[in-house]
Amino acid sequence: MKAKVIFSAILAVVLLTVIGIYLFSINRDPKEEGITEINLYYASSATGTLECEKRRIRLPEDREEAVRAVFNEYMNGPVNTTLALPAADLKSITALIYPVEKNENIVKINFTKSFNALSESQKLLCISGMVYTLTELDFLRNIYFYVDNEPIVNMNGEAAERYNRNNVANNPSLDPEKRDRQLVTLYFTDARQNRLIPEERSIEIKQSQTTEYQIVEQIIQGPLGSSLVPTVPADIKIRDIKTEEGICYVNLSDDFTARHTVSSSDRISIYSIVNSLTELDYVKKVQFLAEGEKINEVRTGIDLSKTLERDENLIERD
Repeated sequence: MKAKVIFSAILAVVLLTVIGIYLFSINRDPKEEGITEINLYYASSATGTLECEKRRIRLPEDREEAVRAVFNEYMNGPVNTTLALPAADLKSITALIYPVEKNENIVKINFTKSFNALSESQKLLCISGMVYTLTELDFLRNIYFYVDNEPIVNMNGEAAERYNRNNVANNPSLDPEKRDRQLVTLYFTDARQNRLIPEERSIEIKQSQTTEYQIVEQIIQGPLGSSLVPTVPADIKIRDIKTEEGICYVNLSDDFTARHTVSSSDRISIYSIVNSLTELDYVKKVQFLAEGEKINEVRTGIDLSKTLERDENLIERD
């Protein structure tokens, strides 16, 4: 009897373990298994332009293999029946995809001579679809296209082998720039104008601009919350923003120093930018510039000629 109880207990433990492993496996985040959501760009039968179809793909860590995985998935065609490959025989006329060029982050695609038989619009859709699809991979910027191992010729008869999202012929409805979303914390103030109040915001990050630039751009645009007020005048212009060795250089138009802000004190105005930028892990200090020149001025006890660190004391806590 005792042995039977022990056996039953062991069996129960084994069953619970098996059930636990099963439940764990079905509830695991697919991202843990290397699954990535990629946009594949196909031709729409309704509009004749490119539209994206989201696809979950298992991406290998090796870059060349990752490129091949996305390329092969694309060539398998869309799931959506209203979409199609830009050319019906695209898979057969695309002879080869060359390895990733490690130093330039490019790939090379070679079409057979049959590519020349396509209409100009089909050629453009083929190239655009592949460029937009493959540059979904963060490390890829440029694609080289060849026909029978010769650089592809554009409509002007020029050899134009390198294509990217900025120079490829694309649909007016497609934004040529890949964007990602990022949650940022911006600091504004309220009617009292003596404290900084955080406002979280999900913003689109453009590849052509630094995150720091877009954070200051958002501050200039002002708060979304109705209880908050702007800290920087809307007509202030950003000349350039870059970060080097932990110091973010914020180059603004000279009217930033020529007049006081209209809705908050100088200290609040300055530190709304400083504290917002230092939310980024790699920004430790901020140096303000006016038209590219250092500002030799002290405002509200702040020496603007020096780098400024984050001021936690100005932040209003719940």
